[in-house]
Amino acid sequence: MKADQFRTTTIRRGYVYSYYYESSAGGKPTILFLHGFPSTHRDWASQITYFAQKGYGIVAPDLLGYGKTSAPEDASEYKLQAIGQDVIDILNDLKVEKVIAIAHDWGCSLLSRMLNNYINYFSGAAFLALGYLSPQPNYDYKTVIAAFNQRYGYDIFGYWDFFAADDAVSLTEKNFKAQIDSFYSLLFPDDPLIWKTEMAPLRKAREWVEQNKQRPRAAFWTAEDKEAHKATLMQKGPRGAYNWYRAHHRALNNADEHAIPQERLNISIPTFLGGATKDYSCLIDAAKA
Repeated sequence: MKADQFRTTTIRRGYVYSYYYESSAGGKPTILFLHGFPSTHRDWASQITYFAQKGYGIVAPDLLGYGKTSAPEDASEYKLQAIGQDVIDILNDLKVEKVIAIAHDWGCSLLSRMLNNYINYFSGAAFLALGYLSPQPNYDYKTVIAAFNQRYGYDIFGYWDFFAADDAVSLTEKNFKAQIDSFYSLLFPDDPLIWKTEMAPLRKAREWVEQNKQRPRAAFWTAEDKEAHKATLMQKGPRGAYNWYRAHHRALNNADEHAIPQERLNISIPTFLGGATKDYSCLIDAAKA
């Protein structure tokens, strides 16, 4: 990535967004990259370099709560519809009228709502790990956990209960400052099954961090990656990142989801789903459903 291609803009809600931008060349389309938790545009660095070299335009924001973008403390500011409008504000500021979107994790949830509300901005969409999610106007966390447990035999999203808790920020910051890094060894373990046994079940993620449990990190996750990632996440603290979970865990999106007209639920543009066979949180079977 080119150091001089980073920009900031203030969107209509008054928040400052940081993003990476390169204009397209030779009539190539522009690609919008939407990251997930606990990431920034940096996770797309290899993809940005690859596509930019081929002439594609690039828009890769640090989403609300991450990197150099604003990180409001109130979870109600992290509703998907509002963040979707923030991203549209960025595209409008750049005068980018149409994009192909590539999203991962929470970025997929955000992209799903953007397709419902702003389909005219998109010529194609790719979902990585998590698939397209229809609006959930009656979302209830406990009901969802029970349904997952009945269908798949474990909670899957049990760690949300920790990430959305009032003391999650202080526990995580304490963990980081002590240089113990059990939090990262849980997120990026050498054995993917750790997510199924130590993160997905209710109360397990909290137990892991409180007890400072350790695992070797995944081979692809270098020490340099970890330190850069940690430094970025801790610029403003993890509250903003956790607020994505808080907003959904507390059903703050429900009213917006209820207001989406039925005719917007069908996505007519070309879409792609890339599932991960060893991801025990974002299951391929659930993504296809």
